[in-house]
Amino acid sequence: MNFFLLSLIAALPPLAQSSREMKAILSDKQLYETLTSGEPIEEIKREDGGYLVTTPKHTIWVEVQYRKTEGKIGPVEFDLVFHPSSVGNRRP
Repeated sequence: MNFFLLSLIAALPPLAQSSREMKAILSDKQLYETLTSGEPIEEIKREDGGYLVTTPKHTIWVEVQYRKTEGKIGPVEFDLVFHPSSVGNRRP
């Protein structure tokens, strides 16, 4: 079996992978350390390399760093790196 075919078998469908990533962002303590409890999330937008989380007062760039998973079947493992910024800024 070639590497390309193995990669297609091993990874989750994009909907399932992005769902795991967004759930991880929403449950990460770094999000709650940056935002106040009275601050609603207005948007979570997927962009190259991560997500922008927007509230009325903050825009937080959450970088998704994928781990190497050669030969592993199932979801792609990842780490989140939070980069808080002020309103109107994109990525720091």
